[in-house]
Amino acid sequence: MGALFGDRLDRYLGRSVAGAWLAALLFMVLLVSLIDLLLHLGGYLRGADERGAGTLELLVDLAAFYALSVPLTFVMVAPFVTVIAAMFTVSAFFSTNEIAPMLFCGRSILRVLRPVLAVAVTSALLMAACWEWVIPATNETWTAMSKRLDADESVEQSKNVVLKVREGGVDQTLLVTRYDHAARRMSGVTLVDRGSGPHDVVTVVASEAVWDPAREDWALTDGERLVPGRGTPQPWLAVPSATPDLITRLGKEGKETLQLSYSELLDLRALRPGRRDLVMAFHAHLTFPLANLVLLLLALPFAISYERGRRIERVVFAVLVCGLYLVTDLSCQSLGLATLHPVLAAWLPTIVFGAFGSVFFAGMRS
Repeated sequence: MGALFGDRLDRYLGRSVAGAWLAALLFMVLLVSLIDLLLHLGGYLRGADERGAGTLELLVDLAAFYALSVPLTFVMVAPFVTVIAAMFTVSAFFSTNEIAPMLFCGRSILRVLRPVLAVAVTSALLMAACWEWVIPATNETWTAMSKRLDADESVEQSKNVVLKVREGGVDQTLLVTRYDHAARRMSGVTLVDRGSGPHDVVTVVASEAVWDPAREDWALTDGERLVPGRGTPQPWLAVPSATPDLITRLGKEGKETLQLSYSELLDLRALRPGRRDLVMAFHAHLTFPLANLVLLLLALPFAISYERGRRIERVVFAVLVCGLYLVTDLSCQSLGLATLHPVLAAWLPTIVFGAFGSVFFAGMRS
């Protein structure tokens, strides 16, 4: 147990940086929530007025909404929280001359900072856990609350869902204007079946389609089968692969990629292999947790100083380096959607800045 949690000095420094991490996280969550509230307050007030909600009900809804927003906010700010907490803790230990005795006892600076790195690794693992389990578990409730605050009734609906079936000689495209997940109802249904030749195109249109579990098919309302020169009634959709589960998964394409888990992104990538944004989002889900370590390796060498003075300048320079990483990451993401390969765009900032950070960190005076 002692080897797992380190000795007393490790636990002392670990408690300090963990406390600073929690304080910085609370500050960042409150700051992001306050900014979001100020930006959307007008819409929330109009929504409350439309549904006849009083002040107390609005406050309760806002508290619930921003509580549900914490996992999303966490994955956005966690790397910066880690850097802020680590720099604050290390600077505080230097200012109170607590690092020097540790070094005098024979510890290297790399050994002293091991608890700080452990907190960064923990933060990265928490980000991955949030993306895979916490955010998907709370996303539907968060979306419902968001729609409620904006007085939008389309809580469980996806818009403009597209399904393409191209296998076994079949070439079909299903277009759905709106899909209600709870009722398993599609609205504005259009099926284009191109057949085997240029003159075999068949179009099926319907105002609605409701899933029939007994028949395992979609019952069409006002369904009509259109071929060149004539139209006939069409009571069923007759596309076996168009199951409610698949339509629901396709409906997730409308979500922000930040809200999608690793498994959901893999699902959508299999359905849409040509979507660059999905490929890049999946790899960004891997690289952004690593930013906890990358930014720490970059920042700490500039924040640590054994000489008097110049500590503020070093901390400011470290913050600028972190800002440069963020700008580079955003620029690579933009290039990944256009010209640069999405996998390279997602990993390039981590590789480049991680290499520099490793060199700087390993070269610190011990």
